Amino acid sequence: MQKANIIFFYGPPATAKSYVAQQVAKQTGYVYFNLDEFYGKVKAQSEVEKLNKLMQVFQAEPKNYVVDGFLDKKAQAVVFFEHYQKPRYVVYFQSSKDEVEQNIRLLSTEDQKKHRFQRFSNFLQNRDELLAYLKKFQFFVTVDAVQKGLSNNFQQSSDLIIQSIMSFLKPKVLVALTYNNEELAEVYLNKVETELGFKHLHMETLCEEELAKGTPQGKQMGAFLNSGQVVPPQMQIELLRKYLYEDPQQNKFILTSFPEKYQEFRTFEDKLFPITGLINFLKEGKSVSFSAKINPVLHYSAEGKNLIIQNEDLGPFQSYLTKRVKYGVVIGPVMSGKSTFAKYISQKFGFNLIEWGETAITQLKEKLSTVPGEQIEELTLPMIIKYYKDFFSNVTNEKYVFDGFPPGCEKPEQILQFLNLGQASWVLNIGLDQANQWIRFKIKSELDAAQEMTDDDKEKMITNAKAHEEILKQVQVYVQQQPDCKLFKQDTNYSLEQNFKAIDQIFGKRVYLASILANLDSDIYEALKLIYVNIAAKHRMAFVDVEQLIAKNFEKLSNDYEMRWTKQNCKNPSNFTPETVMKLVKQYIDELPIQSRDVLLWGYISADQQGDKQQQEQIFPRATDELMMVEKSLGQIKVLYAITEQPLNSEINDPEWVLEKPEVPPPKQEGDGGDEEPKDGGNADGEENVPKFNIYNYQWTKSEVPKNMAQIFMKVKQPNPVQLEVSDYSFKLIYDNFDELVQSFQENSNLTYYAQIQLQQPIMD
Repeated sequence: MQKANIIFFYGPPATAKSYVAQQVAKQTGYVYFNLDEFYGKVKAQSEVEKLNKLMQVFQAEPKNYVVDGFLDKKAQAVVFFEHYQKPRYVVYFQSSKDEVEQNIRLLSTEDQKKHRFQRFSNFLQNRDELLAYLKKFQFFVTVDAVQKGLSNNFQQSSDLIIQSIMSFLKPKVLVALTYNNEELAEVYLNKVETELGFKHLHMETLCEEELAKGTPQGKQMGAFLNSGQVVPPQMQIELLRKYLYEDPQQNKFILTSFPEKYQEFRTFEDKLFPITGLINFLKEGKSVSFSAKINPVLHYSAEGKNLIIQNEDLGPFQSYLTKRVKYGVVIGPVMSGKSTFAKYISQKFGFNLIEWGETAITQLKEKLSTVPGEQIEELTLPMIIKYYKDFFSNVTNEKYVFDGFPPGCEKPEQILQFLNLGQASWVLNIGLDQANQWIRFKIKSELDAAQEMTDDDKEKMITNAKAHEEILKQVQVYVQQQPDCKLFKQDTNYSLEQNFKAIDQIFGKRVYLASILANLDSDIYEALKLIYVNIAAKHRMAFVDVEQLIAKNFEKLSNDYEMRWTKQNCKNPSNFTPETVMKLVKQYIDELPIQSRDVLLWGYISADQQGDKQQQEQIFPRATDELMMVEKSLGQIKVLYAITEQPLNSEINDPEWVLEKPEVPPPKQEGDGGDEEPKDGGNADGEENVPKFNIYNYQWTKSEVPKNMAQIFMKVKQPNPVQLEVSDYSFKLIYDNFDELVQSFQENSNLTYYAQIQLQQPIMD
């Protein structure tokens, strides 16, 4: 027997329940059901009578309901849940006693106050017992009914409550753009439906079905089509609303043929909700093409939601949806330092470290034991693989690094099984020549430096090296089969500092900065920003509009008192400490649905931006601070774009500061008293062979003007300079130039560029 799909709204009076329930019902297409009005209409008096009447209605008309109200007492809830059905949700509007009483006084007429205070009193009598019962169920959810204060700002607060509720009611909806590879799209979407349980909704087909049914909505659509017009987006959205919400068990959808245009996406998200993601089917070897106007691909690329599909592998699609765990393995022969590098990666880049030492194995034996405090006798490789496979299936959005493969994981099939715990993201292979391997072995074993390697030691190292080569072969097979897994190679025959720098280049972000040092009209600003959105989309970079990000989080940032007093635009990044800005940027990047090693920051560095600054603002914060914090928080800066109207001085030409050397006093004679001068080759602390510091042995410069971003970057990073002069008619030169820079990065990853983009006034006809 079909049953009703019910969402109860439970809470004290004067918490916007009725308004929110009506709006949620409107957005989902559910039936709005006011419980108090129903009881009055059926003239139910006793608790039993109320409950019977309610269940009769739901049995007679099993629809989708948003019920404004809830059962008064625990006993009623027990009967309803156990003898009729459990609801989809019970949404509890949480609010303090003081807040509710204030709302009743300020949001009620004189006639309503007495009634609402009485209802609130009855609510409080039964609340604790009823809440204790409801909290046992997964369908019980709580929303903050205070928000910004209903009595002070009803509309904004109630909208935030609605937004909170819709966040767990809305389905997953992805929109597929199929026109660039229709053959792949057809096969892929069929696999997504049959294997992953998504429902494919083709809008043109839905409209045709609605026309054939002859429904009022279908007739309205027919009128537009018969007159040669396109069905309005609003009408298509109302048809979609019915399909998206009618079956609570079906909450995953792929849409095609609508929305397709940028404005259609905007209308869709305004009337329904933000889409989960955009699926962009492209042919192998193709990338996002340049567009002089904003389009869905560019928009969702900037939001980290443009999922590019170029083959039939469902892995990227599943990874996008589940945010499944990301992990890698550090491998290498004995004495290569793989444990050192695994620990470094863990500490520097936030990976959870998993080791295979004696302590770790003991802990794993305890976890696998069914008896608390005891260990299993033998830990086998299949047990290890099963444990971590189960563990990773229940963990999302976390990063792990394995210090090598577990004990006994040597055969090809075992290595592939371990790499398939979920889907390995990377493997780092540590290389080391035999001579350095022997040197490290002697140091670790505390052997004499002149001691020769024994035949037994040589044999052990050769055997270990061969075993490592076999492991590496299987890793290479896996990487060839899994395009999302990267194999990195690190030669560790150099110093530890050099090796760590190389690791930083592998795991750190590559950062591209676009700093706006010109006062631009909004149209020019947006056109220029679109160029960089194009760059990020083509090269699959994470795009961050830093000023926009601050604007979205401005209230929290200003409440944290991180902002300085200023005449500048209050949302300018330079109004906040570089640490605060980078913390916000890093959090935003980490939460993007699609992760990228490359990050493009639009509107940063900000310290040199023009504006009406006071004298003390000239030096806070300095561009030096911002540049340093970018590299400390994210990774190496590869390109710094300075967008200016006037040439920006990138050279440091401070005047020389000549110090006048004072006359040297005559040497002290014996018996003069005082402290004894240190002898040549020593200092006052008694250290020998350390010359004393002499200020006159150095060249000095002096300046009262802080160095700008370009001067600091050129001095510290010593990048290759690039100079471009463009107008708003030739902004694409920046895009084309970046392609050239990318090509040079591929040939030499150590290159860094400083690009000064000087804006010229366009030539008008």
